[in-house]
Amino acid sequence: MLARLAALAKRFFWPVLIVVLAASLALVLWSGRAETMGFRDAACSFEDRMPGCLDSMKIWNGGLAYFDSSLASTGDTLWSLKSLLWTYWGLEFAGAGDAAVTAEAILPLHVLQMKKSGCMGLSWLAMMVAEARHLPLSVIMLPGHVFLRYGADSSSAINLEPNREGYSYTDAEYREKYKAGPWTGLEFKPLSPTQFVGLAAFNMGNLYLDSDLRRALTWYRMAEEFFVEYPGIKANQEIAKSRLPDHL
Repeated sequence: MLARLAALAKRFFWPVLIVVLAASLALVLWSGRAETMGFRDAACSFEDRMPGCLDSMKIWNGGLAYFDSSLASTGDTLWSLKSLLWTYWGLEFAGAGDAAVTAEAILPLHVLQMKKSGCMGLSWLAMMVAEARHLPLSVIMLPGHVFLRYGADSSSAINLEPNREGYSYTDAEYREKYKAGPWTGLEFKPLSPTQFVGLAAFNMGNLYLDSDLRRALTWYRMAEEFFVEYPGIKANQEIAKSRLPDHL
């Protein structure tokens, strides 16, 4: 009997723990106030840290000090932001394919430590700076990609490619590069912090789709809470569910 109970505990403990941790994360992020959720607190919560964790991070505070100093001396906000990301922090593109879609390339605090990133991690980090310094920066979604847009006026805004040190593609060039889609109707519109968090959770779920179905489903569940409009979440949820053994 005891052996059987131990086996049951082993079978159910880790799935339950993962669900509890995800629920705790969602609670911290959500708190009934999605419209006030920020990129910085979300970054802390995704890495199991308390909101406000950045206040004690030397590399983060040093970066903001560098940005402020650069802006004071040049008066150029955009140049100062690009200099912070690609010179002071020295962030590099992790590489095409799987290297750019690991947890280390998605989660911004990991990106700060490892200096390698894909489009999600770097854009998240840039939006954290924009949030802290009230910059007119937004993150824009494309099929399987995000990029940054600087400027409050869409007619004069500047696109910044996160994987090419801020190189500026036009919207037309992006449409051509990603014409194969799939397009959802959500492209070229600024993502809210809530939507971005949902997209990040979706990407985290994708990391586990071939290795840990329960963990993938937990991330997809959270992604759906924050970005229900994105059809890829439901589609990948169904794929994960279809792969679950009948007895689980």
